[in-house]
Amino acid sequence: MTRLLVTDLDATIVFDRSVSPADREAMARWRSAGNLLAIDTGKSSFATRDVLAPLGVDFDYGVVFTGAVLIDGDYQVLSACYLPDGVARDVATRTVDLPGVTTYATTIETDYILADNNDEISPILAVFENMTLEEMDSHRFIGVPLRVTDDALRTRLQEEISRCWEGVLDCHRNQEFLDFVPAGATKGAGLRALLEGPLAGRDIEVWTIGDSWNDLDMHAVADHAVALPWSPPEVTAACETTAGSVAELITAILEGDCA
Repeated sequence: MTRLLVTDLDATIVFDRSVSPADREAMARWRSAGNLLAIDTGKSSFATRDVLAPLGVDFDYGVVFTGAVLIDGDYQVLSACYLPDGVARDVATRTVDLPGVTTYATTIETDYILADNNDEISPILAVFENMTLEEMDSHRFIGVPLRVTDDALRTRLQEEISRCWEGVLDCHRNQEFLDFVPAGATKGAGLRALLEGPLAGRDIEVWTIGDSWNDLDMHAVADHAVALPWSPPEVTAACETTAGSVAELITAILEGDCA
């Protein structure tokens, strides 16, 4: 049996655009022992590489764009699902002039910014290129992340845009962000696609670790789901145990202290 550890990024192993030496060493030790490591994140492939590559964090597979895209450890695309033409531009048009909203749009290669009405760049999505609404027509998009700093406005935009494009796109909340992605794209769906695609036919024991609500669908796929101490109660309740860090979890598994 092969063990697969699937980890969220932001607020699980990535804090302030860094990964602790303990987590980095533990993940390398995990892979050296013959196990597989996958990351499962709302980040794009571009943003994932920007954070992990300079730190020397290697993995075997990636579920990125909240499950819309699968990549291998070299950031090569294995499969991808795109938003229908015009949808990303419609979402961006609705939000580019709203105070307190930063509007991004992500292609398979690059993260773009349409408008920053917060005057503050979030470390979660800190590297991007500029784009205008008119330039969107010549690109295909995977998703539209919105950073919305006002709670009430965030809820309203989620409801309004989801209602307008029901059955076409889904929305996932991650801290201050709303991630609009193709309908059916979730962290869990991406993990299932990995298990049924590149890892099909292999005897895999799946461990997941993640802290937020949008990790619940990922945890539902796992044989063993693990929360973090700061996870919301709903996430903790859905998991069989809690670990203080990825390094702590890996050490426990490798030393036989976990089932």
